[in-house]
Amino acid sequence: MLIAWVQRARPASGPAGKLTLPRYPGTESAPCQTSPNLGMEKYWFTLNEDYPSKSVYYWYKNELEPRGYVLVTQREPDWVRRGSGDKSYDLFQATWLEPGRLFQIDLQMVSTVTRASEGEGVVVEQREPGIKVYVTRQRVMHPELMFGEEREKRPPRSEIELR
Repeated sequence: MLIAWVQRARPASGPAGKLTLPRYPGTESAPCQTSPNLGMEKYWFTLNEDYPSKSVYYWYKNELEPRGYVLVTQREPDWVRRGSGDKSYDLFQATWLEPGRLFQIDLQMVSTVTRASEGEGVVVEQREPGIKVYVTRQRVMHPELMFGEEREKRPPRSEIELR
């Protein structure tokens, strides 16, 4: 029932049925996946910069926050190592909520690392060139994000009295 309400609450697209995901400069022809019925738009590209670049994050931060978008986390996100064994990757994730709190923009950046042993206890890491970037605009995935601000304004509930 909540999902139906969210889907009716606002259209998934901007004027004339066009989705409204801002594109990082130079990525206008990057592959794109859309689903207007689900309110989802996603595109991806390889950033030709070295790890641990945050240039895409700062571009989106400067583009979105003046428009009223809010970063979900309290502090600035950072790169985190995931995986183990021969292959692992460094992951950067950030999520902004649109002013109406019905949509979110997710940024994921991935830099892949291959590990190899070189003798006794010496491990060498080789990083793949570039950073894979995935940007998605979709309906808010967690109701707490959608109603979080409204819940903060409500007075706390008193204990339930049973008679």
